[in-house]
Amino acid sequence: MKKDSRARSDGKSHTNIKWQNVALSDFADSFGISISGFPDSFATFVNSKDYGYRTLTGEERDNVILDVLLKIESDQQVIGSSERKKIWENGWAENLREYTQSNYDITKLVPKFIRPSQVIRLNRNYVLPRNPDFELDYLSAFRLWLFIEYFKEYAHIYEFGCGSGFNLVELACMYPEKNIHGLDFVPSSCEIVSKLAENNGWKMKGHIFDMISPDEDFKIANNSVVYTIGAIEQLASKFEPFLQFLLKRSPSLCIHVEPTIELYDQNNLVDYLAIKFHRKRGYTENFLTRLRQLETENKIELIKVKRLFFGSLYMEGYSLMIWRPK
Repeated sequence: MKKDSRARSDGKSHTNIKWQNVALSDFADSFGISISGFPDSFATFVNSKDYGYRTLTGEERDNVILDVLLKIESDQQVIGSSERKKIWENGWAENLREYTQSNYDITKLVPKFIRPSQVIRLNRNYVLPRNPDFELDYLSAFRLWLFIEYFKEYAHIYEFGCGSGFNLVELACMYPEKNIHGLDFVPSSCEIVSKLAENNGWKMKGHIFDMISPDEDFKIANNSVVYTIGAIEQLASKFEPFLQFLLKRSPSLCIHVEPTIELYDQNNLVDYLAIKFHRKRGYTENFLTRLRQLETENKIELIKVKRLFFGSLYMEGYSLMIWRPK
């Protein structure tokens, strides 16, 4: 990691703090590629953001660990419970309302669970970013690389669990010529997608789709890429119907960015706490294990599996899995 000594922008003096900075080489390591694989547009984006941070140690780190333990102990959220559908409907409706009332400001579509000014996880440490939007900017950098590297050759794009349309906006800006589909199980999400298409003239369409009970009449066009970002996690491990749906529809490429418990090291404290939080809430487990099984059965080709070693306070939500049906 490169080091720098610029002070934080919070008005306080931090002249004795040695800040580290996520460099292009660090992003390359995180994504599992050579630094030469980055296009110029990626370097331009990274250089426009502040990726400074300091690693927490001593009492500061202990306090964060204590807060995480208390959260694990007290948390009452149950992934996949019946009331979650109403919560998601209301959550995306809030994004839709803010988007509409702001005269269609797309920044209002950033999901509320991406919180600014938070301690985050980086390389199995707890770190304090200098930039309050560090998590969003890191995710945006990863997403930019991912969309350039893997989406450009396909005519049709499908996001399952598209939520606020946050990712679809970036894709439509990059690839206005492509046919883009946003699928979610609540109407407010589909309404956002319709608004985006209407306001911007994008070739984008929203669809109601339940990944636990897939619509067998829904077709996926030839020359298509299918992806999820933080959607399979919400299935509470009931992913088999969706996997079978994808195997039958046989898209050209499938991409998932999801918390992946198999990639943690339970002998590392920071990872162990993420495992505990993951299981306390009931996020999906064994999805990667199932993909590996399908590969041994010669049903899919598993192209890439990469943990980014980056995430929010309680867990890493950004591990990459890429595969295609055979």
